[in-house]
Order: sequence, then C-alpha cells, then structure tokens
Amino acid sequence: SSGINAEYGHYWSYRMEEFVKEFEQEVQRNNETPEAIVAIQCLIKYIEQSNVGTLQQLIEELQELSSLLKSAAGTSTTSVVSGCDLFVRFITLMRNRNMGPVDSDIWESKSFEPVRCFLLDRGKQFLKRLMMSRKKIAQLAYPFITDGVTVLTVNLSRVVLEILCKAHDKMKKFNVLVTVSEPEKEGAMMVKALRDKGIQATQILDCSIGFVMERVDFILVGAVGVVENGGLINKIGTYPVAVMAQSLNKPFYVAVESFKFYRNYPLCQLDLPNDSKYLDSEEKGHPTVDFTPPNLVNKLFTDLGVLTPSAVSDELIKLYI
Repeated sequence: SSGINAEYGHYWSYRMEEFVKEFEQEVQRNNETPEAIVAIQCLIKYIEQSNVGTLQQLIEELQELSSLLKSAAGTSTTSVVSGCDLFVRFITLMRNRNMGPVDSDIWESKSFEPVRCFLLDRGKQFLKRLMMSRKKIAQLAYPFITDGVTVLTVNLSRVVLEILCKAHDKMKKFNVLVTVSEPEKEGAMMVKALRDKGIQATQILDCSIGFVMERVDFILVGAVGVVENGGLINKIGTYPVAVMAQSLNKPFYVAVESFKFYRNYPLCQLDLPNDSKYLDSEEKGHPTVDFTPPNLVNKLFTDLGVLTPSAVSDELIKLYI
C-alpha cells in the first residue's frame, strides 16, 4: 500500500511540474488573459485528470499546485495567490449562495467520482463568471469618462484598456496620458493598443507626472492586487502618481477584478512580502510593485460594483465565507 502511494505521489509531482510548464507557456503565448485566470484554468484541468479518492486529498493537491503556480507567476504573484485561493474556496464550500443548491446525495455517495464531477462543474461556473469581469467593470466605469477629459494611466492594464475602449465605442472624445512605466516600458504597449483602437494617447516620462498633473481630470489605473484595507499593489510608480493626484485634488480611480482581492494588510512598502515585490524572493534590488494606501484611492471599479476602499474588507469577508 505504501509503495502504491509513493508511486502515485511521484507521478502527480511530475504531473504538477507539467502543469506549471503549461502555465508558463500559456502566459507567454497569450498576454490578453490575466495570469490568475490561466492559473485557475490549470487547476480545473488538474481536477479533470486527478485520480484522488477523497476531498481532503484533492484540496491538498490543489493547494500544492497553487503554490507552484504562484512561484512561476513573476510579477503577478499577488493575483495568482488570491485567484487560486478563491477558486479552491468556491469549489469546496458546501453552501454557496452564488453556485446553486448542493445535492446531498453527492456527498453521501461511496464513490468520490460524483463529488469530483460536482466540484469540476462549480469550478467551470466560477471561471465563467471571472471571464466576464472586465466587461462588467467597463460597463460600470465608462460613464465617468465624458467628452473632453484627459485621463492619466500607469502601465499596461487590460481592464483599463477595456474601459477606455468602451467609452470610445460610445463616441466619447477624450485624451489619455500613459507613463512609460520603467523598466519594462509597458506604457508603450498601452499607447499602441489605444492608438490601434483610434483613441488619442500620449506617452509621458514617469518623472513628468508633476508637470502634466495640472491638466489631468482624473487618474485611472489597474491593480496587481487590492488588500484588505482597500489599498492597492500595482506596478512600481503608481504610489507617487496617487500622492501627486491627492496634492492637486485629482480623483484617483482603480479598475480591478474581484479575484485580485488579496488577504493581506500592509501598512507601508516594507510590509509587502518579498515574493510580491521582487522577481526573486531573495532579491533586494529594484522592486517591481509598490503599495498605494487606501486614503489616496477615491473609488474602485470592480465586477462586484463601484466600491470605496473601506468596503473591500466587507467584500473579502463575503468572498471567503
């Protein structure tokens, strides 16, 4: 028996490594899909192929795979952690108001197969809901963009891009300023994506935010993660933009999917875990993200609605109960 268990363990350890490779390849191949969504797709595929005989064993293996995916996620560690954590919670929670009634016969069955199929179905429902997040956010946020406004954004954010494209489709005329976003210069990709859609966009230096802030109407950024107090973790350079915006009374808005809500409570930059700040957890050099406190954030546009920073903790409680 112990030999069979050891053989099973070695086989699934190998399979987990294969799933991690598939995750990395898909992230490189498709930059349109958030890494957290790709990670959840890997977890669903793992459930499809798993041969476990108990719920506890499946949960442990999903948590182990989630940890491996987190290590492979690079700068998106925060969103992958929160997304995978939420996924496991949703599929294993017996009573969930969002996922329909639970057939008691499933849990009383002597075979684990009906349970596995049920959890797989819940997982697919959860993924389908997440895939609609950007469109829901765009529908909520685009009315804030009116004719003649100038919007400042940081980095390449797909959810911000979705909002701006929605406003453009509604015949709104506006201008977008995009920071270069060193060191990867992702701002250039954002500018190109906006111009390809026919939206007027200008790239500016990261250090020029003080100069241009006077003619900006509001700031709209995405987020790698939103923490319990309503503050956000995002690409390095977001925090100084928020500080400058508050000093000149410019609204600072965040567009973010709820699967990026992160159970962490940092109070300053040093409180962020190293695996969120650096590509290498042991590195102490140039951070990839910074922390923007909730007092600098005016509104969060999410698939759960338009929230104030103080409402994030309440939503996290709902998501994890």
